[in-house]
Amino acid sequence: MTIVYCSNTGSAKKYAELLSEKTGIPCTDISKSSAISPDEEIIFIGWIMASALQGLKEIRSTFSNIRAICGVGMMKGEKITEETKAKNGITEPYFFLPGDFNMNKLTGMHKMMMGMMLKMMKGKIKESGDEKGAEMLKMLEDGIILFDEKEIDPIVEFLK
Repeated sequence: MTIVYCSNTGSAKKYAELLSEKTGIPCTDISKSSAISPDEEIIFIGWIMASALQGLKEIRSTFSNIRAICGVGMMKGEKITEETKAKNGITEPYFFLPGDFNMNKLTGMHKMMMGMMLKMMKGKIKESGDEKGAEMLKMLEDGIILFDEKEIDPIVEFLK
């Protein structure tokens, strides 16, 4: 069994390393996963953007034995979880892990897209006076740390 992760701002990597430490299961970045046998049992940890689990398509096309899938994101809740599972065709056991957001750690297309989204949010919030939206905007602009190592405890239990 191997833990494969796809990380953007570092949270998925931190969760993968922590899970590896607690279970003794080796972990590797998705970019190095070609060295793993396609028959290997995989635990996948990827980051979520607009309900799309980044790296999952690549994992599915390479590995046939996915034991569990973990999505790292900022938005938690049953509705968000169900939307993520549906959008990504997830039938395997699924775990949500809260992750950090730091605009300065984004690169390329993701940074550009988030920059455009922030500009649109600013305009809408200014027009509407939406206080919750303003709080969310401030978190996105300033960054937010949601990583919590206790969140992997249910995954550790599942793997026993």
